[in-house]
Amino acid sequence: MPIKKTNLRTEAGVRLDLIEKISAHGKVLDQHYRLSTMRPNQPRIMAARIEAEDAYDLEVIASLMDPIVQRLTTRH
Repeated sequence: MPIKKTNLRTEAGVRLDLIEKISAHGKVLDQHYRLSTMRPNQPRIMAARIEAEDAYDLEVIASLMDPIVQRLTTRH
């Protein structure tokens, strides 16, 4: 079963992706949102887009306030 990964938003080392499992006929069988960050938090999986976007906004704020993440993002 193929998986389609679409980046929705990226800022301050935080990434929000839509992950879709696609059938052989192109139909979306399942979808969820994945939030990943440069901070030591593990990637988080959420089912609802509103929840994912709220978590993304909070993680961007936390990353902007984290001096280690700031150094990592300015190096790239």
